[in-house]
Amino acid sequence: MSEAAGALRAPQPLNLPVLYIGVVALLIAGLQPVVLGGLAEAGRLSASGIGLAATAELLALGVACGVCAAVLKPTGLRAKLALACMGHALCNVASLWVADSALIGLRGVTGLFAGAMLWSTVGMIARSARPERQAGIFVTVQTLAQLLLAAVLPRTVMTSWGVDGALLTLAAISVTAAAAAFAAPPAFAPLPRAETGGGRLSALAWAGLAAVFLYLAFIVAIWVYLEPLAATVGLSSVQAHDAVAAALAMQVVGGLAATVAGARLKASHVLIGAGVINLGLVTALSAHPSGPLFLGLVAAFGFLWLFVLPFHTVLLIAIDPSRRAAMQLGAAQLLGSSAGPLAASLVVGDSDIGGAMKFAAACLIAALALIVAVLAVMARRGPVAETP
Repeated sequence: MSEAAGALRAPQPLNLPVLYIGVVALLIAGLQPVVLGGLAEAGRLSASGIGLAATAELLALGVACGVCAAVLKPTGLRAKLALACMGHALCNVASLWVADSALIGLRGVTGLFAGAMLWSTVGMIARSARPERQAGIFVTVQTLAQLLLAAVLPRTVMTSWGVDGALLTLAAISVTAAAAAFAAPPAFAPLPRAETGGGRLSALAWAGLAAVFLYLAFIVAIWVYLEPLAATVGLSSVQAHDAVAAALAMQVVGGLAATVAGARLKASHVLIGAGVINLGLVTALSAHPSGPLFLGLVAAFGFLWLFVLPFHTVLLIAIDPSRRAAMQLGAAQLLGSSAGPLAASLVVGDSDIGGAMKFAAACLIAALALIVAVLAVMARRGPVAETP
């Protein structure tokens, strides 16, 4: 057992209801094109409103998850989670009757409830004796659930009820999460006391969180422009959709690979190695590759996306064995996911998305530099086991 795992006196085993609640909280991350696109088709959101609603919900989700991790005690979990899930359900139902700015604001409130839900899952993973395994399971199940609903909703309830059918389905799922909350643990064990800083995060921990933020900004800045990027290399819309599907399928494979092999790999090797490979992928994608090569590069991009995520948890626990930094992981990832495409949109030309690729590459290089710097500081302080 590593120092990070040993610092936790009562490791939290995997709890399926808590895992499920976190998956429900993040469903919207994969369903925004379906839900927000449907709201636009129904005339309840403008084209610019789609981006604002997406940003509002993900930003609120990330901020709420971080604030909950900082201020909420992990006691009375069942009641807190049931209330958060029911609030989430009610917001989805209320979205049936509002439009435009009111709808954007309501989606932000929905994100607040989802952040409280995600807080429980992040807390469970941070308290695990095998955080990389639990994180790998979580990202894999989460992606599969998003894929399933993204495929099923437009072919079932949305054929008759339109986007309202999708919103009501999400509300119903949130109600099932509220019921699952009563099978969650009544409380989590307290996190280990920080040896210094009075429980505040160290500069090194903030650097680690900044690296996570930048990595997700890099990922999503490319992801949201994947279809126009496909068009620049001469792919049809059908082929572009195939590229998206290949990336999503390889995300699942990447999550499974991290779950199975995570304990045998060093976080430093994975994070630096994957970062270097990603730099190569960005360079190759920017060089207008042929259709088959483009599909292969995008598939590799999707694999590394989810393969790397569990090792962020391992890195943060190695930096901060009190696991308080790991409790802020969800917030850093979500804030990076929402800030990346927002910033990239400011540097994209009307007919050229090269600016987005350059911005994404800059985020990746900055993330890699921070990770290398953090590891160098940790090495000077003495060896730290990186995998439980």
